Amino acid sequence: MITRDTKLFGILGYPLGHTLSPLLHNTLFELSKFPGIYLVLENQNWQTMGLGSLEALQFKGLSVTIPFKEWAFSQAKTSCSASQLMKASNTLYFNEGKWEATNTDGLGALRAVQETDPTLVGSKNSLPILILGSGGSAKGIAYALRNATNSYPQDLYFLARNQTSTEDIQDLLKDVGNGNLFSITLEQAMDRRKEFGLIVHTTPVGMKGWEGRPILPEAFFEKHHCLFDIVYNPMKTDLVAYAQKRKANVILGYKMLLYQGIAQFEIFTKLKAKQKWIEKVDKLLLQALLKRK
Repeated sequence: MITRDTKLFGILGYPLGHTLSPLLHNTLFELSKFPGIYLVLENQNWQTMGLGSLEALQFKGLSVTIPFKEWAFSQAKTSCSASQLMKASNTLYFNEGKWEATNTDGLGALRAVQETDPTLVGSKNSLPILILGSGGSAKGIAYALRNATNSYPQDLYFLARNQTSTEDIQDLLKDVGNGNLFSITLEQAMDRRKEFGLIVHTTPVGMKGWEGRPILPEAFFEKHHCLFDIVYNPMKTDLVAYAQKRKANVILGYKMLLYQGIAQFEIFTKLKAKQKWIEKVDKLLLQALLKRK
C-alpha cells in the first residue's frame, strides 16, 4: 500500500533484467513493516542524467551496481573508508540534504564468511587466506577481511593474472589490519595448499556466459578448506564442484548478495534486521535462483 508516508528506494544499473535486489528489499520492508518501496531504475545514462530527478522525487536510498559504482562514489559529499579506498560505492543514501556513499560489498562477504565459520577470519586459529583475482570485488572483499584481522595477524595471498593490480591492492591495504600481504603463483599455491583455510574466488570465471577454466584445479582442495565463490549464476560453478568433490566446505555466492543487501537495508531504515527476517529472505533468494536453472 503506497501512501504519502511511503519512502522511495531503488537500484541503479544497466542491465538489471535479472536483479534480485527488489525481492530482497521489498521483502524486508514488508517483514519489518517499514513504509518503503524499492524500484528498479534501469538506465544506461545515469552519468549524464544525474541524481536530480531522484532528489526531486525524494528518493531516500539507492543500491548501485555495474557500471555505475565509481560514478556513484563521485556523486557523494561524504563516503566511508572502504569507498574512499576503492573509489567506488554500491550504496547511496540521502541524509540532511546531501548524498552519502558507502560500500557494503565487502561487509556482505565478510558476514557470509563469519556466519559460516567465525574461526576463518580474525581469530587465533585462522589460517592464511587465498584470494583469487585482483579486480574491484577482490579489493573490496580484501579490505573487509583485513579490517577483521586487527586482533590476530593473518596473512593474505593473491593469485591473479594482473600483477600490476595485485601490487596496487597490496599497496592500498598495507596499513589495514594485521598480517602480511603476498602475491603467489598457481604453482606456489599448489605446493602450499595445505596452509590455507579460506579461499575466496572474486573473478567472473564460471559465471553464466563467461568463458574460461577455473583458476584452481580440483587437486588443490583439501578437506579443511572453505571456498567462497562469489559467482551466484550459476550457483554451482565448476570451482564449487571441485571443492565439494574433495569434501571442502563451500559458501555459495548468493550469500554475499544477501548480506550486502541486509547491510543496505539497515542503512536505509536505521533498523536492525532480525534473524528470522534474514532467514526468510535467504530462502526466497535461493528459491528464485534455483528457478533460473
